[in-house]
Amino acid sequence: MKNLVALLCLISALVGSAVSSKCYYGFSPNSTTCNVSEIECLGDRCMTASQYSYNNGRVFNSIMKGCANETMCGAVGSASVGLLEYRFHMNCCNWSLCNTDGYNLPAEDPTPNNATCPSAYCVGNMDECKSDEVMNCIGSMDRCFEFRTDAKDPGGREFKLSLKGCINAVACKFNFDCAIGVAELKQKLVKCYPSHHKRDLNEETD
Repeated sequence: MKNLVALLCLISALVGSAVSSKCYYGFSPNSTTCNVSEIECLGDRCMTASQYSYNNGRVFNSIMKGCANETMCGAVGSASVGLLEYRFHMNCCNWSLCNTDGYNLPAEDPTPNNATCPSAYCVGNMDECKSDEVMNCIGSMDRCFEFRTDAKDPGGREFKLSLKGCINAVACKFNFDCAIGVAELKQKLVKCYPSHHKRDLNEETD
């Protein structure tokens, strides 16, 4: 089980690095503030990660602080499928105990980007969620995803989900593995693939 999703993927050792530092460490799965302690890191980077998740009426704003590596720094991920929205931002700094910043999550650009994806949301099973609906993607979300999982949210509710929707490249890279506070009991499928574009769909019907 990926309990707390491997501590948000943040406690990642920079193997071979001769530099070490301290970072503030704290975790809150359902709040924009958290109590912190100090943690020794391999490497010189600290991070504050902010997350917003909406799942069928349940909203969680979450934050975590800890060590980081360069590949995480500046990451802003987004995914959407109507009844579910997921966004995260990983902000880094590079001196000891520098991650004193608070919750900070940039808004997604609401402008349609000409990409379209299948839209499907099924609760209670991890089989493929099938739907004829298509959604217009916005902002940075220019590709499609399918995600099936059995998980527990920060409020303690266990749920099975099968989803299809729009996603951006950063969220694809992290494969939902950095969802703050989500204990993933079993992941069945996660994949990203190129989106259709409205002009492509028009060409297919000509």
